[in-house]
Order: sequence, then structure tokens, then C-alpha cells
Amino acid sequence: MSESITLNTFPSGKASALTMLFLEKQNLSSMTPEELADKYSEIYDRIDSRFKSMKKKQSA
Repeated sequence: MSESITLNTFPSGKASALTMLFLEKQNLSSMTPEELADKYSEIYDRIDSRFKSMKKKQSA
């Protein structure tokens, strides 16, 4: 019986990857898990929004 396990060690999308890279450089030691989740969402949304606006400019 063959079992296949795939481990993704880095986020697959550009926005997720850049969010993780950004957060890795921050001092998160005083944050609660909830605060970290909020910060991740905030940064991800900002990066994703930027990519969307860049795409709009390119197609205009």
C-alpha cells in the first residue's frame, strides 16, 4: 500500500507568501494568537488589494 504525503512548506500564492515574509520580520512576541490572526488578515488584505490595483492598471 503506497501512501503519498505532500508537505507545502511555503505559501502557494503571492499575497500569502509576502504576508508571511513581512510578518517574519516583525516582533510578534507580545501578540496573542488572536492579534496575530488579525494582523495576518490586515497585511494579507493590503497586499492582495495592491496586487488587484496593479492588475487593473495593467489591463486599462
